[in-house]
Amino acid sequence: MICLSKTPLRVSLFGGGTDYPAYFQRRPGAVLGFAIDKYIYVSVLKLGAYVDYRYRLAYSKVEHVDHVEDIEHPVVREALKYYGWDEPTDFSFQSDLPALAGLGSSSAFTVGLIQALSHMMNVPRTRMELAHHATYMEQVLLKEDVGVQDQMHAAFGGIHRFDFHGDDYRATPIAISDEALSGLTDSMVLVFTGIKRRAAQVVAEQVQNTSERRLDEDLGQILAFVEKAQAVLEGRDHADDLPIRLGEMLDESWKIKKRLSSGVSSSQINELYELCRRHGAVGGKLCGAGGGGFLLMVVPQKKRAAFREAIGPRRCVSFRVDRHGSRVLSDGYTAP
Repeated sequence: MICLSKTPLRVSLFGGGTDYPAYFQRRPGAVLGFAIDKYIYVSVLKLGAYVDYRYRLAYSKVEHVDHVEDIEHPVVREALKYYGWDEPTDFSFQSDLPALAGLGSSSAFTVGLIQALSHMMNVPRTRMELAHHATYMEQVLLKEDVGVQDQMHAAFGGIHRFDFHGDDYRATPIAISDEALSGLTDSMVLVFTGIKRRAAQVVAEQVQNTSERRLDEDLGQILAFVEKAQAVLEGRDHADDLPIRLGEMLDESWKIKKRLSSGVSSSQINELYELCRRHGAVGGKLCGAGGGGFLLMVVPQKKRAAFREAIGPRRCVSFRVDRHGSRVLSDGYTAP
C-alpha cells in the first residue's frame, strides 16, 4: 500500500510575528496570506517482510534503520513514536522549491507527513486538526521556536486570514474574486536571495523580545496591516490598482518587520530589495522569519519582462494560489 500526500508552501503577506504564542497568548494575533502552487511531496510505502531493514528514508540523505529511535530525521522519528506507527515502511520526500527559504517548507512537510500517516492508519483529520497536530509536533515534541500560521496555510490552502488568541484559532477565507486574485498573482514574483537559513536560528531574538514585550508597538502596527489588507483585497472599488496598493502596504510593513530582530535582514538582502525597486517593483517583503530565502515583490505586469531580465530569470519564480491545501493523491495522481 502506497500513499502520496501533496502539501502547499505558503506566502505570508501581513501579520507575521503575531502568530507566536509569546504574543497571542496575551493579546489577539492575526495573519493574512496564501498557499502557493509549489509543493512538498511525502510518499509512504508499506514494505513486505522480505526487506532486511525496517525503515528506509530518502531525502537529502538515505537512512536504513531497524528501530524508530535510530531515525535521524527528527520529524519522522517523533511522528512515528507519537502515532505508534511500527510497520516496515519506505518514506520518500521531494519539494518543488528549496528548503530553508522562508516559504513554510518545514511546517508543510510536517502537515504532509501527518496527512499521509493518518491516511495509512485510516484516521481522517479535518484541516484544523492537521494544523493543530503539526503545531503540537513542532512546538511541543520538537521544542522549536515556530509560529502557527505556516501549519494553517499548509492545511487549509487558498487565501485566508487566520486569527489567534489563547487557544482559539479561526480561519476566514478572503472574499476576493478569481479575476482579482489572478491579476494580483500575475503581478507578484518570488526572488531568491541565494541565502538559506533555519527560521529557528533567526527568530530566537525576536521571540525573546516578544516575551519581554519590547515589540508590542511594532507588532501592533504589523497586525493593523491585516485589517487594512483584508479591506483592500475584498473591496470592489480598488480592483484596478489592487497590486499597487498591496505593494505599497507590503513596503511599509517590511520597514517595520526589519525592526523586530537584528537577524531579519542584511546588507545583501537590502541591496537586492532596492535593486528590485529600481527595476519596477512597487514594494515587497522577505518571506518567512527573515535572514534569507525568497523576497516577494509586487511588479506591475507591464514591467515584468524587464524586471526578470534585470534581476535574472533563474532567480525569479512565478506562482498561483493553491486552492486545496494538503491532500492525498489517489494512486499518485489527482484530478485536473
